[in-house]
Amino acid sequence: MSFSDEGIKNHFSMSNKVTNKNNIEIFKKDINKLTYEESISELEKILSNVQDENISLDQIQINYIKGHLLLKHCDELLQFCEQEINEINPEFLELD
Repeated sequence: MSFSDEGIKNHFSMSNKVTNKNNIEIFKKDINKLTYEESISELEKILSNVQDENISLDQIQINYIKGHLLLKHCDELLQFCEQEINEINPEFLELD
């Protein structure tokens, strides 16, 4: 590989990183609007998509990023719910 070829390769790598960062920010905004159930549904779609033998490398990368963000979102939703449950005063639950 000549010097100019290496420069082009590095340019595409840098360009791809910028594109990925932009995609991640877009994915985060969209994912943060989802409920827990919607997030799980999206994860199931990704799993089904990944099992396709004809999936492109770019699609694998996108699925990995989306899947990671969805899992993180689900974890945050579960932690929030757990915190709310822990804050419930047992006296409010007593039936008289």
